[in-house]
Amino acid sequence: MKALTCDMCGSNDVLKQDGLFICQVCGTKYSVDEARKMMIEGTVDISGSTVKVDHSDVARNYYMMAVSAFKAKNYAESDKYSTKVIEVDPENYSAWYIKGKSAALESTLAKLRIEECVQCFSKAIEYVPDDDADELSQRIVDDYPKLCTELMALSCQAFIASPTSGNSDTIARHALELQNGSMRLLSESHIVLTGYGKEIGSWIETAVEDAWPKIWKEYDGFDGHANKYEYKAFIRSCKECITLIKIAILVNSDAPEENIPRYKTLIQLLQEINKARSWTRISNNKGYTWAPELSLSKAEKEKNIDTIMEYHQKIKAINPDYVIPKRPKAGACYVATCVYGSYDCPEVWTLRRYRDDRLAKTWYGRLFIHVYYTVSPSVVRLFGNQRWFKKLWKRKLDHLVEKLQNQGMESTPYQDKMW
Repeated sequence: MKALTCDMCGSNDVLKQDGLFICQVCGTKYSVDEARKMMIEGTVDISGSTVKVDHSDVARNYYMMAVSAFKAKNYAESDKYSTKVIEVDPENYSAWYIKGKSAALESTLAKLRIEECVQCFSKAIEYVPDDDADELSQRIVDDYPKLCTELMALSCQAFIASPTSGNSDTIARHALELQNGSMRLLSESHIVLTGYGKEIGSWIETAVEDAWPKIWKEYDGFDGHANKYEYKAFIRSCKECITLIKIAILVNSDAPEENIPRYKTLIQLLQEINKARSWTRISNNKGYTWAPELSLSKAEKEKNIDTIMEYHQKIKAINPDYVIPKRPKAGACYVATCVYGSYDCPEVWTLRRYRDDRLAKTWYGRLFIHVYYTVSPSVVRLFGNQRWFKKLWKRKLDHLVEKLQNQGMESTPYQDKMW
């Protein structure tokens, strides 16, 4: 025999009053038969027979407490009481089910409990009576996507609040764990889950969109001249956003038309990477000026452009009416870039506007551009390091830039047009 212990609060202070046993701590009342069962350890031999103790009332009470806690969104208590049910009645499929949902909703950024959730769901399927099997399977089909959405929202909201590498990695890790969970339910319980990737993909896409203003602000700053540390952080953040958008595309592969905007986002991110640069401030006779510092090499930009064109092709495969734009150029204006030292500086911005807004508008202008881009790379490669070459062309280009600016051609940051 064991000491009489209250099932509700665990107190041993249980006294008999008026034919009932009453817990002096929480007030729970037990009949004489219930108290006798609570004091019996395991089984009792009577005349050579083994009599099993009936714990159904205890299990029922625990289950009711688990349900009440779950409805009150006290998932830790619901998890605890459903575990107590399972300790008394290991084949109680309803307790396994509510424990699975409670475990998932008790997840944190540091620990996603989806594996435990799936394990509990599988146990519920294992023990459910045949008559209730279809209903339970449908509940899991309905509930698992909702749980996935809530858990993905948890990590995405953290990234929106603070778009760091750690929070980006958390989204990627959680997406993988949720995907593995669905595969495990399929292999162990033959439950087919569809459609949940749409909500997960939408959350990830929203996280990137909402976090972008913060990422841009940290790069662009108050004067538009990022230092090398801000530049490197920006490139890293862009690459993390690219990874997240790729995950959003992957989990939503069943609805390819919804991925078209995501491919366009990937294109924009790669374009931002190609345009990005850091600046350093240098003194001159007028005070100081900004000079370009770090940026991708031309080879790196060309590689990104290759990827951009691949994404255009993917959009075309989904939407045959989509018109793939002409391949952009990675750092053209070869002579001007050689002379001024950067593809992104006021003088070259003016010349690039002149190229796109005037020369490219006529057939002979486009012919000149074609010949220029064919010949100038070789010329710059042969003479670009010669002082006389830069001096000769700088005088000519300065005159042209001044003339164009006097005509209203701006010298502000510029993005090349497709033509």
